[in-house]
Amino acid sequence: MSRVQEFGMVTALLEETLDWVALGHEYCHDGGEAFFEGEQREAIREAGFLMAADLKDSLGALPDDSPGQSLWVGAAVAELVPILTDHLVLGRTVHWHNIDCAETTELNRALEFVERETGVALPRINTQRCPTRDRYDLLWVVSVLTDPDAFPALHFHFYERQDAAGIVRPGQLDEEGKRAEEWTRNLLGQLAVPGVLVTTDEEFGFFKAAADADSRSLVVPQQGRLSGIVGDLVRFYPVDQG
Repeated sequence: MSRVQEFGMVTALLEETLDWVALGHEYCHDGGEAFFEGEQREAIREAGFLMAADLKDSLGALPDDSPGQSLWVGAAVAELVPILTDHLVLGRTVHWHNIDCAETTELNRALEFVERETGVALPRINTQRCPTRDRYDLLWVVSVLTDPDAFPALHFHFYERQDAAGIVRPGQLDEEGKRAEEWTRNLLGQLAVPGVLVTTDEEFGFFKAAADADSRSLVVPQQGRLSGIVGDLVRFYPVDQG
């Protein structure tokens, strides 16, 4: 079986295996059972395939001696198609990190089941802290610094929401901003040059500051893709030495 055939078999079985009702309640507590009905799942799949094509093109432009390792931070159900493309189609090493929560537990359960049923080795989500010593040529951080649970103040700031009373305390925006600055600086420091950064327009400013401080250049592409669930604009940034 070819890599593409394995990819098609695995993605189809994963979609059948996942508990979409439970996942829906994680994203939408009221009426969550309908959150991932057919149209939404189709939209996630379509966005995933478009981003997988961008991923293939971006990684294909890297030199042959590139590390061949990817660091996916905060990725979940919306990133399944590009992650499996990275691992199965492109044959690269995937390091996948997210928090320990009901969504990551369900994804790991489904991945384990599909691996057992198909015999195809699949990546798992590591819920421990991201490693700080490896080198990667792809860094994926999409809708993480704007996550309402992880960074509530930044979430309200970037999306210009006004209903932050009782959620964001005075000074919290500055605290989260400093934490985001340190975090993005550490992550970008692990990215080989040349490399590829995938992030949203909202999060880009943090990575731009980190790149400037480390004399790296980020090439801003004109085109981007809307993420499958949140709808943030995602771009693939080539990274090189400035």
